[in-house]
Amino acid sequence: MINHQDGCLIYLWIEINIMNDLVIKAYVKTTMGVEKVRGFIKSEQGVTAVEYAIVLAGVAAVVAVIFGKDGTVQQLLTSIFKTVSSQVQESLKSKTTP
Repeated sequence: MINHQDGCLIYLWIEINIMNDLVIKAYVKTTMGVEKVRGFIKSEQGVTAVEYAIVLAGVAAVVAVIFGKDGTVQQLLTSIFKTVSSQVQESLKSKTTP
């Protein structure tokens, strides 16, 4: 038969085990949270690489638009060469005509 003092000790032992379990669970969750934060900080390097890739893709798109077929630069160069060509032809015509 369990007397009152033994019952109190058993109850206290159970309470201590419950508290111990709660402390261990809190420790594990905290440790896992810290590891997640550390992983996130380390993964920032990967994000930086992705950001550089996005910027590079944007620059490539702008270059393709500027230098691509019927792009601004091509239109400008075509206009310049047509002007120079017509001026050279006019100059040649004026020299050959008396």
